[in-house]
Amino acid sequence: MKKIFLGIVFLSFALACNQATEKPTSNLSDEYATNLKTAQKFFELFLTEDLEAQKPLICPGVTHYPPFYGAEPGKYDAFIAAGKGWMDAFDEITYNAEVWLPGTDSLGIPNGSVRTYGVWKAKNPMNGNVITTNAYHSFEFNAKGQIHEMRDYFDASGAMAAAMKEAQ
Repeated sequence: MKKIFLGIVFLSFALACNQATEKPTSNLSDEYATNLKTAQKFFELFLTEDLEAQKPLICPGVTHYPPFYGAEPGKYDAFIAAGKGWMDAFDEITYNAEVWLPGTDSLGIPNGSVRTYGVWKAKNPMNGNVITTNAYHSFEFNAKGQIHEMRDYFDASGAMAAAMKEAQ
């Protein structure tokens, strides 16, 4: 009898947990799909150097974590300036997204955020040097679907040094 009672309690608990997570997972899946489109559009516009079209995708209160060693997080103006800086410094910019993934909160629960791993390639127009660097980017979104936090991880200092290196 004790085993039957414990089995019923366990089964009830398992069903209750499954029912509690089913609906939010579905909503988060839709939220992720929408946010994924925004992140991909953001990169597409970056590659075409259309800074003005990117601006509506960015929350005015955005926090950007740049990839340079020792760099402090920046807000909207710093984020826009950083993007413009890359666009001005390089031609033929490409990003080959190897994978796009849903992000999670600190407990590993999907939260609608977007992650991507890929490879950037660009050409320094002053000397013709081509740089290639692996990268990881994460996007967090606000309730309006705008990017409110972006983190960039790649060897930006090394990429800039390689781009500026004189031919031997």
